[in-house]
Amino acid sequence: MAGGRPCVLNLYEDHERWEEYKYQTFLFPERLHSELTVDGASVEDEPGSRTDRVWRELNSRRMKPRRTLLRKEGQSNIAYRGIQKKKVKFLKDLYVTLLDLKWRWAMLILFLGFFLSYFFFSILYFLMSYTHGDITHAGDPNFTPCIYRLDSYWDALLFSIETQSTIGYGTIYPNADCAGTLPVVYLQITCGFLLETVLLGFIFVKIARPKHRRHTLIFSRNACICLEDQHLNLQIRVGDIRNSHLIDCHVYGALVKRYVCQEKYVYPLFQHEIEFHAHNMKDKVFLIWPMVLSHKITKDSPLYTLTPEDLIYDKFELIVVLEGTIESTGEMVQARTSFTSKEILWGHRFTRVEEYDEKTDKWCINFVRFNNVVPSKTPKCNAKDLTENPERVHEVYTEEDPVEIDQLTRQKHTLATSVDTLDTDAVYSTASEDDQRVEDV
Repeated sequence: MAGGRPCVLNLYEDHERWEEYKYQTFLFPERLHSELTVDGASVEDEPGSRTDRVWRELNSRRMKPRRTLLRKEGQSNIAYRGIQKKKVKFLKDLYVTLLDLKWRWAMLILFLGFFLSYFFFSILYFLMSYTHGDITHAGDPNFTPCIYRLDSYWDALLFSIETQSTIGYGTIYPNADCAGTLPVVYLQITCGFLLETVLLGFIFVKIARPKHRRHTLIFSRNACICLEDQHLNLQIRVGDIRNSHLIDCHVYGALVKRYVCQEKYVYPLFQHEIEFHAHNMKDKVFLIWPMVLSHKITKDSPLYTLTPEDLIYDKFELIVVLEGTIESTGEMVQARTSFTSKEILWGHRFTRVEEYDEKTDKWCINFVRFNNVVPSKTPKCNAKDLTENPERVHEVYTEEDPVEIDQLTRQKHTLATSVDTLDTDAVYSTASEDDQRVEDV
């Protein structure tokens, strides 16, 4: 309540007072009010005061949206710690480790591998010539060297590069009558072929990895919940911008949120299966044009008790995975994305992107509308209430229908000068306190 009137908000507008609603919900109002008032009186905070600084701290640290487990582009956002002998385990799986390296390290390995090979055999050639006396008898017409015209180490390095790369300039060449020349040349050429096969093959496979195909598979920016065939449905849109499409494409999802089992054990990241279907094709996706994938919210769905108010809080994350076979190479590709609760729009559905062009006599896909949504009449209740009370299907949100929330906000000027005694961490429960509450239950 503010000024004796109820606060009226519209779900279809990004109103700044939603943040104050979060304060009202997460903070303990009675406790906070008792700690921030003096003798029952409240004092308005001034810009730059301690009270104002605390509110800014709460806003920046507590209400800042958390980072997701999976980024929109599909990369994992999880760090691993405490792995014993991690480097040894990765070296045992050397091939995959090399493929997972960043490009700057891959190019470094490529150039460094060839350089070390040239450098090692140049030392062998130089030592062989030095022990045979080629360096000391340089320019002597009566002396037969092991390697002709090798007068310094730099000549040995050039000869090593010419031998392994089979350039053969002819200015420096070996003497077959010298005992150590042929074995060393044979060893370098054999090792050089092996090195080129491994390094160049490694670079080629890294370039041709099928995971890069996911960049041409796009997901919608938001997910929607709407009423379709008298059932609440969670919908997302996926599209392929290439003319060569995926074969045997299917999709599935997982809802990650906190779960407490009957033995009161807490799983902070518990995965619930989310089944998507494309029209009447179940999980098979014929992805020639962008498709709207739907998840029917039934009693077996983890979203069965989800309400519009639950989308305000950052309580869960929806992960969607699309898999298929690349038509041109036959390799498997996987594209992933995620949606937080704030990225799910209640009472909306996606606009049409299919248009028939009579001039060209073709169906055209307008990707400009790919992320566009329009309001759709959707019940205000969750799927469970809708199943138990089918008449609630008429209690819908419309664009002109605002939502009244009594006692939505706590005004900042109610904070008192005693805020300097406030412990900002005290108004939030920690993970150990949450577990203790579960044990008490």
